[in-house]
Amino acid sequence: MRQVHRIDRQRRKLLKGLAALPALSGVSLLAGAPSLSRAADCGGARSLVCLFLAGGADSFNILVPGGSRFEEYRATRNELAVDESALLEVSDARYGSLGFNAQLPAFQRLYARGDLAVVSNLGTLIQPTSRSDYLSSVALPQALFAHNTQQKLWQTGAGIVNGANAFGWGGAISSHAGNCNGSINVAPAFSIAGRSDFLASSDTNYISLNAGYAIERMFGHDYISDWIPVQRLQRMDGTLDSLIGAATAEGNPYLLRGIGASVRRAADATASLHSAFTNHPLDNMRYDGNNRLASQLHLVARLIAAREELGMQRQVFFVQMDGWDTHSDQLERMPALFAGLDEAVGAFQDAIDSLNAADSVTTFTASDFGRTLTSNGNGTDHGWGGHSFVFGGAVAGGQLYGELPSLAANDNPDDAGEDDGSFAGRIIPQLSVTQYAATLARWMGMDEAAIDTALPDLANFTERDIGFMAS
Repeated sequence: MRQVHRIDRQRRKLLKGLAALPALSGVSLLAGAPSLSRAADCGGARSLVCLFLAGGADSFNILVPGGSRFEEYRATRNELAVDESALLEVSDARYGSLGFNAQLPAFQRLYARGDLAVVSNLGTLIQPTSRSDYLSSVALPQALFAHNTQQKLWQTGAGIVNGANAFGWGGAISSHAGNCNGSINVAPAFSIAGRSDFLASSDTNYISLNAGYAIERMFGHDYISDWIPVQRLQRMDGTLDSLIGAATAEGNPYLLRGIGASVRRAADATASLHSAFTNHPLDNMRYDGNNRLASQLHLVARLIAAREELGMQRQVFFVQMDGWDTHSDQLERMPALFAGLDEAVGAFQDAIDSLNAADSVTTFTASDFGRTLTSNGNGTDHGWGGHSFVFGGAVAGGQLYGELPSLAANDNPDDAGEDDGSFAGRIIPQLSVTQYAATLARWMGMDEAAIDTALPDLANFTERDIGFMAS
């Protein structure tokens, strides 16, 4: 009984001491089970960035077709249509003239130099689906047009929600990185937008960071705080160090030693990240300080700048821009959304260029769903298919992948309307999130067997690679 009481007191002392340290944020800093192996040669570093447009982005006003297709677009979109003279013109070998929204000059610039690819009419699918399939008994994604479910399906690459612990395809990529990353402490996956289904994995943690806060070490402080006395900080450091040492001592119960070892690795991780951020401020990335997406991407760029110092050849990131659920006031809200997106992407790509890392960093957009082609009177409602955009030096850009859908209001073969012929304005996707994910995972070095495991619905599609990655 004495031994049990001694152990309980020691455990309570350890946990009480840790609770007093605000810098300890949990085990999400850890890379999982520690490995002492050095990083394998994986053909150079690669970083993948998921830019999620939360709420359902109206991508049909991001990229607008030209020529006769523009007349179809204008007739259907009515007051929502962008004026043709205001579009930033680009061209595609198959479709001729296209135009980016006037608020997206960086998109036009990146497309023109071959660093932006358009993936047209993309969305959640279990299998290829035509209008006749949609109206019959074909398997459809769960809860179409519902925010929470469609966000989860996009980020997991699944057709149905597989319980609360469904794993993301970004997490699968991170897990597969394995020995490509030599760091034994810091997880290779980072969310700058809180909890992320995209990065969830069965065996690899991800780090959740806040773009508005610095990364401080758990102990070994610089002792420059003006609100905590130096002596108190020193005592906290010493207490934590001694508690970890006591917890990991031989002879202690396995659970207690495990807790101590986890905290030690977390402390080492915060020290590594603190050092990396101190050494790579990346002050040359210019943007409006109120642009939250740009702030998130600045943090991503700093982590990419530090990937060699962190021992990482593979990194996966998740950032998010809110505000895209434009049921009302769409005409007033969209210019600011587009401008903020464009500024953030442009500044980020310029920063990556300054690191000479353009060929090893790929950013892609995702969203809950597209939006309806038709107006509800003041905005748009939840749609299905939409356009996505992929940026980077390794992208086979300057062109459109997939097929532009019909934008006609009458007899539209791509419309998810009723069998009475009424027009819903919801476009059935031609390409699936699963195919999109597989193309990006393959670029990150995942083998076909691992891709099939992470994305089982891929087996339902003939085209396993959409082709927008050049190398």
